[in-house]
Amino acid sequence: MALVVITSAWAAPPGSRGAGRRLFEAFARKPEDTPPQRFIPAPTPPPLPADVSPAASRPSQPPPPPPVPPLPTTWDEARTLLTGLQESALRVAIAAVDPDAAAARPTVVAKPFAPAARPPTPPGSSSAAAPRFNPAGTAAAPPATQRMARLRGRIAETLATYQRRPLNTAVHTPWEVMHGFIAFGIPTKVRVGGPGGDLVNAIGWMNMGGRCRGQVMLGTDGERLVAMRGIGVQGHAAQYLAILAQCRVALNSPINLQTRSFTVADLVAEEQQACRSGTELTFTLIGLAHYLPSDATWVARDGSEWSLERLVAEEIEQPIRGAPCGGTHRLFGLSYACQRRLRAAGTLDGHYRRADRFVRDYQDFTLGKLQNRDGSFSTEWFKYPADREDDIDRKVQTTGHILEWLVGSVDQERLYEPRIVAATEFLATALLREPSRDWKIGPLGHALHALTIYQERAWGTVLPGGIAAYHGAMKATEPAATAADPARRPTVR
Repeated sequence: MALVVITSAWAAPPGSRGAGRRLFEAFARKPEDTPPQRFIPAPTPPPLPADVSPAASRPSQPPPPPPVPPLPTTWDEARTLLTGLQESALRVAIAAVDPDAAAARPTVVAKPFAPAARPPTPPGSSSAAAPRFNPAGTAAAPPATQRMARLRGRIAETLATYQRRPLNTAVHTPWEVMHGFIAFGIPTKVRVGGPGGDLVNAIGWMNMGGRCRGQVMLGTDGERLVAMRGIGVQGHAAQYLAILAQCRVALNSPINLQTRSFTVADLVAEEQQACRSGTELTFTLIGLAHYLPSDATWVARDGSEWSLERLVAEEIEQPIRGAPCGGTHRLFGLSYACQRRLRAAGTLDGHYRRADRFVRDYQDFTLGKLQNRDGSFSTEWFKYPADREDDIDRKVQTTGHILEWLVGSVDQERLYEPRIVAATEFLATALLREPSRDWKIGPLGHALHALTIYQERAWGTVLPGGIAAYHGAMKATEPAATAADPARRPTVR
C-alpha cells in the first residue's frame, strides 16, 4: 500500500516549524519580565547651614515589648469596665474643649540643654525669606464658582455617609478603630460587641482599656503608660499619640486602665523617653510637636538629649521613598512641626527652615509630576507616575494619603488650584460612588481625613462635637453672606 503524502498551501516546508505552530507559541509563550520603571528625580533636603549642628547619633538597644493587660476575670471587673466607659468618654470630650488644657504639661526630670546660638541672618541670605507668622492673619476664602459649590456639597455628603457607618469592637481591631477616629475626630462612635451594639465614644473606649477584637491599645509596664506595638495595634512607634494629636484630644484628657489613672500627658512623657536616634520617628514628631512647646528639650531613656528641632533634623535625613505609606506620613510630620514652630516663634530657622523648603519642593514635585488625568495621584506613591486604572482601592489608598498631606500643608491659596481641587473631587466622588464597598479601613480613614481637612480649611466647617484644627492663615473666613444663610450651609447628619 503506497503512502500518500498530502500537501497544501498551508503545509510548511520540511524543517520549518510552521506558521500555525509559530502563532500558537506566540500566544502560549510566557511573557518576558518587563524591567521596573525607573524612579524619577525627587527633591532632596537642602544642605545643612554652617551655623546649624547635625543631629547627634547614639545607637541604643530597643526596649522590650510591654506586657499585655489581662482580660477581666470576674463579672464585677467586667461590669466596672463597662460602667466607667460612658464617664470616661464624657471626660474625653469635655477635656478636649477645656481652655485650661494647654496649662498642663508633662514633666520630665532631665538635664536641660539648649541648641547652639545662631548668629543674626545676614540681609539678602536665603534665611531672610523664611516664612513669618501673622497672628492676626486670615486666609482667602474659596472662589465663588459652581465647581467649588459642588465640591463643598459632595465632601459634606461623603463625610455624612461614612459617619453613619461606625465600626464595632467585635470585628475591628484597635488599629482599625484608631483609623476610624482619625477621619472624624472626637465625635467618632463605635458599637460595642458587634454591629448591633450600643454606640459609645471611640476614643473614650480605647482610652478606657476597652477591647477591640480581643486586643487593647494601651497598657502598663510597671508604673509607665505604654501603647502596644504589633499586629492589630500600633504599627509604628507613637502612632496612637500622633492620631490623638490630629484629633485634638487634650493633654489632660483621662486614660483609665482598670485601677490605674493616667492622662494623655503620661503617654507624651513615655514617647519622649522612647526616642532613639536612627529609628523611625515620624509619628513621634507629629505627637510631640502638637503637645510640647516648640522649644522643649528632654533626655531620653538611653541618656541621649533631644528637642523638637532634633526630631526634625533626624526625620529630614530619612528617605521619603520606602517609608510607611510611601513617605506621606513623614512629609506630614515635617510639615506639621514647621506649622507649630512658626505659630510659636513667628519665623523658621535652622532645621525647621530646611524642612519647610524640603516640604515645599515635594509639594511642587507631586503636583507637577505625579498626578493622573482623572485627578488621582500616582499609584506608586512618589516613585514615578503610574495609574492602575482597574484598581480603585490602590488609587484611593495613594491619593487619600498624598492629599491628606497636601491639604494639611499647602498655603491657603494653593487649596483652590485646579490640581488640588481635581484630586479632592476624585477622592470624594470615588468614595461616594461606592459607600457599601469593603474599603480597607486604614486607607479609608486617611482619605476621609483629607476631606475633613479640606472642608475645614476651605469653608471653616468643623463636624459637630469636633475641635477646630486650623486657624489664622491656614483657614478661610466664612463669607458673611453664606454664614448668615443657614440654608446655604452643607448639612452633616
